[in-house]
Amino acid sequence: MTAVPNIFSSDPTVTKEIVLLLTQDGLCPRCVLRFLGAGDVGLFRATSEELAQKVKSLVDDQDDIFSPLPCPACLGILQVYLEEGFLNRVVEAVRTSDHQFKNFICSLTTPVCSLLREHAILLLLKEKFKSLYEHREVEEISSVKDVWKWRSGPLLAAALDAPFELKSKFDIILNFTYEKSDKECTFLSYHSPEVFRKRKQQRSYGDTYTRANVARVLSKMTEGYFKRNYSLPKSNETNVCLCEDIRCVHDAVFVAGRYNKYSRTLSQTPWILDGGRKSESSVEEEICGPLKKKFLFTEQRFSSSGREDVDVRMLGKGRPFVVEMGDPHRVRLTPEDLAEIQQEINKSADVKVRDLQIVEKNDINKLKEGEIEKTKTYSALCWSKEPLSQEQLQKLQEVKDLVIYQKTPIRVLHRRPLATRERVVYSMSAEKVDDLHFTLNLLTQAGTYIKEFVHGDFGRTTPNLGTLTGVECDILELDVQSVELDWPPSLGDT
Repeated sequence: MTAVPNIFSSDPTVTKEIVLLLTQDGLCPRCVLRFLGAGDVGLFRATSEELAQKVKSLVDDQDDIFSPLPCPACLGILQVYLEEGFLNRVVEAVRTSDHQFKNFICSLTTPVCSLLREHAILLLLKEKFKSLYEHREVEEISSVKDVWKWRSGPLLAAALDAPFELKSKFDIILNFTYEKSDKECTFLSYHSPEVFRKRKQQRSYGDTYTRANVARVLSKMTEGYFKRNYSLPKSNETNVCLCEDIRCVHDAVFVAGRYNKYSRTLSQTPWILDGGRKSESSVEEEICGPLKKKFLFTEQRFSSSGREDVDVRMLGKGRPFVVEMGDPHRVRLTPEDLAEIQQEINKSADVKVRDLQIVEKNDINKLKEGEIEKTKTYSALCWSKEPLSQEQLQKLQEVKDLVIYQKTPIRVLHRRPLATRERVVYSMSAEKVDDLHFTLNLLTQAGTYIKEFVHGDFGRTTPNLGTLTGVECDILELDVQSVELDWPPSLGDT
């Protein structure tokens, strides 16, 4: 008998009995070794023929112990789907996807009914070999997914000329399906209808039976109930799953920078109302268009430290932003490549960017911190119903750390909840333009509604410029002069 390292049984006679029991039920060599407790990666990297001989050695080299039919435990995943033909399909799918990657990982989705099958096998072993398996849990059995990766990982790595790494950003996703999986799970609905009823009624929930809810029900089900209502399906030619869906996905890449907006008719994000565009372009589109040409991503998410209205310009060093580029097919871009993208974006008359750079996902938290915690400076061209004296304007400069209370502005009530927000105007100054016009300069807490501070929003913002001067005021033009957030790092752009 050839020793198999680290299995549950140290008694050759007991090991032989377990092997014969499992092969009688049609289990393949890899699944026999799994339920024996084998977990050695090197062992499972052997070929199917080598593993078959290894298992046969445990039963005195008996022949014909393995069924030629698909294994009922792994539904063929550790048989046909580890053969050269299928692995060649995986390699071809990767090459066809045309992704750049330096390493890879594989993610497998297996039929939910495999949980029932493994549970049934483990209960059988607990019944026949109580002292050995009584306290064993399914988590102690090497999973089908892990065993598949242990064998296929080095083979795919050689074919793709890239290492298999558990923390890779490039994922080869294999979806294994079995048409009778839901039918096998049906008895669970009778045992725990409250778990599955909601998912049936609401299609948006997806599949009725998931690995999570099936595992939860199995953990609460008695052995007696399970055995009365379920038995391990016998091996047959249709007892095999399919893998028709092989997809490749690269983790998102994040590009950050600062943008200036010089137009008073350009929205920050696409402005679509009732299915129709309200503007030809947007800041997001002006920036993401050139990025997409280089990174070849499939989806995008544009975020910034606050946002300005369509009719507000963003001046100074610009507003910090980040673009999350989902599933990029090109990821080996250099700082020189990003400089070229920046030049392409800056051909626009309305939008300019600076400090364009690749950042890590964790860095973007700094963007959200800046929305409330940082300060912003503004300049506004304002109108007053009556002329303001120089003395009145001068008094505004004396106002410091003014706490104001702003109810959600009427103009944004359709998209934001009604609330009263406390904000601080740290300082202000005003310069006369003519009798009825003046320029107002402000330093405020981020998140302050400047337009409403000037005109009062029908008394919804208090105090406001009208209550401070005693004269009705309105705002004609507004510019953001700076967003005081020290991120992303400056690259020395001018």
